[in-house]
Amino acid sequence: MSLSTCFKGGLLALFLCFGHQASACEAPKNPPYPPLNVDGGMVVFGMKAVLEQQGVPNPEMGLSVSFLDCSTGVSKFVERLPYIADAGQIQDAFLARTSKDEQEVFLIHSVPFRASGGVSLGSDYFTVLVYRRTDDGFVQDKKLTEYFGSGADIISIRDDDEKTLYSYPFKTQEDIKRQLSSDNYHSWFTGMPIERVVNSKASIYSMQSTSGDTGMYLVKGDRVKQERYSAGWVYILYVTAKKKEIRGWVLCERINGC
Repeated sequence: MSLSTCFKGGLLALFLCFGHQASACEAPKNPPYPPLNVDGGMVVFGMKAVLEQQGVPNPEMGLSVSFLDCSTGVSKFVERLPYIADAGQIQDAFLARTSKDEQEVFLIHSVPFRASGGVSLGSDYFTVLVYRRTDDGFVQDKKLTEYFGSGADIISIRDDDEKTLYSYPFKTQEDIKRQLSSDNYHSWFTGMPIERVVNSKASIYSMQSTSGDTGMYLVKGDRVKQERYSAGWVYILYVTAKKKEIRGWVLCERINGC
């Protein structure tokens, strides 16, 4: 029933019309995380069976994201959240402006995970997922999801002395919004060529982990080109004096790239 029809039909029609609209947008009961109100409906969270790589259902249940369309009452599945031996939990879900003209849905997911690839982790494993509105729901914004990425604090323990080698930078809504307002984000988002100057000795890694140390490093004053950014790591191109090209990951704070 259209709004014009509702108003023309009198008080009873208005009651029936708006009562129907309210019921069409009733959030699921006892969700794993409260729904997020968005234009035209809600982003809602539930549980969905985990699928193995071979496509065989797993009895374990993981968290899922869906869009509840208030105009139709139809719930449209978006995706299942990462499952790393545990469903984990949603730490936060919120809207944030990613450009002058667009707001997107951000979701911070965490899983208790204390060891990986021979390194010790000093926090839960976090993943930031970003969702863009489409004509009929939401889809993952893969570019922004990669930008904020995933990870956990990496620590080194020697003789009972604990040292943080890397800290995942986007554990809270405030962390993400601070990044969205930064010059580094603006330069990346607009596609500007980005050159960096190394501010202190910077090890080069083959992956976004301190376990991927290549043995190569940059020194203060070296100039590099930023090709990618993800979760506090920068994928750089360094050209030696002999014109040899070297690529790899470095920690963003070593090149003023955070």
